[in-house]
Amino acid sequence: MTLTLPITFHDWLRLLARRRRTGAPGDGGAGPVWLERGAMWSLRAHPHEALALTCGDGQLWLTCEGDARDYVLGPGDTVRLEAAGHVVAQALKPTRFRVSRGPSARSGEAAACAS
Repeated sequence: MTLTLPITFHDWLRLLARRRRTGAPGDGGAGPVWLERGAMWSLRAHPHEALALTCGDGQLWLTCEGDARDYVLGPGDTVRLEAAGHVVAQALKPTRFRVSRGPSARSGEAAACAS
């Protein structure tokens, strides 16, 4: 007999963060990422470092720590993330996207995720 216990979103994020330590293989560094439908990707953005995610194919749901908004990216859409924190993405369809890193345009000030 299998017992399935409910898991909260907070618990799920904590478990995901443990598995996806910064510096671990597959930590979501810059470059192309391919995800099958339902697959997830995450990373922890560092202070004073901007991330840009550009969807090439498919559809991607994106959320980031400290931002109440969620983003859904389709082919050609880009979102620029300016704040430090945990970023989580899930493929709503088979998806290819690119991650670019660079200095934050908002160095020295507190920033939320911004598109």
